[in-house]
Amino acid sequence: MSTLAVFDCMLFFRAAARPQRTYATFRLVEEARVTLCMSPDVLAEIHDVLNRPEHHTKFPALTPKAVDAFLARYLRAVKWFPNVAEVYTLQRDPKDSKYVNLALAAEAPYLVTTDRDLLDLMKPETPEGREFIQRFPKLKILDPVAFLHELFRPKPL
Repeated sequence: MSTLAVFDCMLFFRAAARPQRTYATFRLVEEARVTLCMSPDVLAEIHDVLNRPEHHTKFPALTPKAVDAFLARYLRAVKWFPNVAEVYTLQRDPKDSKYVNLALAAEAPYLVTTDRDLLDLMKPETPEGREFIQRFPKLKILDPVAFLHELFRPKPL
């Protein structure tokens, strides 16, 4: 059974910019163990970041042709959510709210990110974290390593 997850833009960027590296998170997508959730807003940001001229200069692997092939590879099997309601606004970085809202609309148990503003929502010692965890107890926001640990930890009998 495949696990639903939302990956933020930077995970796509890292995997596309350095294709010689093996990214376990994307390998799980290729193996159909993880199904990515996608919305038009999230795809637009991914497409924008991967096609920025300054990134093409710094990362030779980010040619327009390579970006198109990379996106086609991972977008074949995404679960699309064309209309995502604005349920939550991330005060520290409102433009990242789209990831939380997509995860909520998809009822995905995981949002995988390296973004501190998003990861801090899982800190129960902060007022913002407590409020988020209370409102959305089924959503875990994890960095890629914690996500892999979560998926591969032994399940209780």
